[in-house]
Amino acid sequence: MKAIRIDQHGGTEVLQTVEVPTPQPQDGEVGVQVTHVGLNHLDVWVRRGVDSHAFPLPLIPGSDVVGIREDTGEPVVLHPGFGCGACARCESDRHDLCRHYKIRGETTNGGMCERVVVPEAHLLSCPIPPAQAAALPLSLLTAWHMLVGRARVAPGQTVLVQAGASGVGSLAIQVARHMGARVAATASSPEKREKCLDLGAEAAWHYDEVPDQLKTFARGGVDIVVDHVGTDTWKTSQRALAWGGTYVTCGATTGYKAQLDLRAVFFKQLSILGSTMGSMGEMRSAWKAVESGAIVPVLDQTMPMSKLGEAHRLIEDRQVTGKIVVEQDL
Repeated sequence: MKAIRIDQHGGTEVLQTVEVPTPQPQDGEVGVQVTHVGLNHLDVWVRRGVDSHAFPLPLIPGSDVVGIREDTGEPVVLHPGFGCGACARCESDRHDLCRHYKIRGETTNGGMCERVVVPEAHLLSCPIPPAQAAALPLSLLTAWHMLVGRARVAPGQTVLVQAGASGVGSLAIQVARHMGARVAATASSPEKREKCLDLGAEAAWHYDEVPDQLKTFARGGVDIVVDHVGTDTWKTSQRALAWGGTYVTCGATTGYKAQLDLRAVFFKQLSILGSTMGSMGEMRSAWKAVESGAIVPVLDQTMPMSKLGEAHRLIEDRQVTGKIVVEQDL
């Protein structure tokens, strides 16, 4: 079968279409014909490479996979991350802390190919059109775990979502609202800020406006800041927190170095939380919100899978609101 594979790190030229062996199902597994795959900034990091982190090259990228289950003909969505399923952490629904936790398309082969074979337990329903469904899994699980699993968002709390028009940000706005919180967001352009408002944010500002505008949204600061931007937003995020507030991060797209004033941390009694993906149980809980219509995808555009390099460039140039999804044409 055909697949897009990364054999070495580099520019978009390393996204090569190759022939690979067609996988065959074993006991408890099902074959899925891939129809759509959603892109994340993770795909760019996998392609470029990351200092001090080794990816298992050669690797087929693509975390957010939607396709047709071969034994029933039903459309299905795949869990983007999964544990071993046998250890104590997996048995207590903390797959994300499993020593063998894998993210599809990062630590094991993903969906940029014609066909995948997965355990039946890795399948979710597909209650919406497949291109839209492919815009959700990894970012939704990330946002849900950040807010529900880690920050413990509660009704009536105030939340600031940095980069609210991004894949994770657009879903964090919806998750926070779904859990009864009030939400403000930041974004770089008027169009992106308007999108944040459409998704349920009460206010949307340029990053530079946060210190002044915050006074009218939550005098004294917000309860929770959701951030994956990193260096560029760290100082603003810390200052935006109320006494007893929580900063939760899942990434650092602009850089991972940040100066921390420990006095602010202990005087204001701040909590600083890291968050990566989430458990399979959390994914199922988040997916119920999709099935009910409470959370909707933000789909920027659909492109042919053969144009994957062009899709990567759009993400790198920050020309995307929400998610890009590629459609099978290999």
